[in-house]
Amino acid sequence: MSDLLFPTLQGLQYPISKTPHWNTIKNRSLSGIPTYVQCYSYPYYSLKLSFAYLSDDGTQASDIQTLMGFYNNVGGAGQDFLFADPLIEENTVSGQAFGNGDGASTDFRLTRNYGGYPEYVFGLLTTPTITSTVNGVTTTLAVNTDFTWDTTAMITFTTAPVAGAILEWSGAWYYRCHFVADDAEFQQLFQGGWGLDELELESVKLK
Repeated sequence: MSDLLFPTLQGLQYPISKTPHWNTIKNRSLSGIPTYVQCYSYPYYSLKLSFAYLSDDGTQASDIQTLMGFYNNVGGAGQDFLFADPLIEENTVSGQAFGNGDGASTDFRLTRNYGGYPEYVFGLLTTPTITSTVNGVTTTLAVNTDFTWDTTAMITFTTAPVAGAILEWSGAWYYRCHFVADDAEFQQLFQGGWGLDELELESVKLK
């Protein structure tokens, strides 16, 4: 598993495609009554990006070397990585509820809310701010004392939060993704400039 962060490059252009994928078993009885069985508890996403311009000044800091180097570092579709880009959506949350204490559970995965729909988070790079509210009193918890975290956004409490505790977090989250293909067709448009018509990413589900 890789925690490399996909680079933000100025040449990313619209339109950007984001497709949620579900899996539903569909059947229709002899009398014509349909039945639908939802197999996924939450979707995975396909993200299609294109780059109109990738600078090439011959240095490793140029856009073409940055993107092609990143692609090669993860081995095409070989390894996952973290992705967030401000052109697509805001990737920070503040006071986002992610669970309620029951007096026994110590492991909680962070979530984020999109359009009223809560989704699991699978990418984290910096320490989140975790709070617990009990009987109207909110306490900010201390990392490595009250809880620990990992880059898959799993929070482990030292002591199980008491029953009824409202757990919330603030911080930045990331999609955990794979490239769909093992090849990418970069095109030199002119001297000092490259482009890439399509780069498809697929978000990864860890549970």
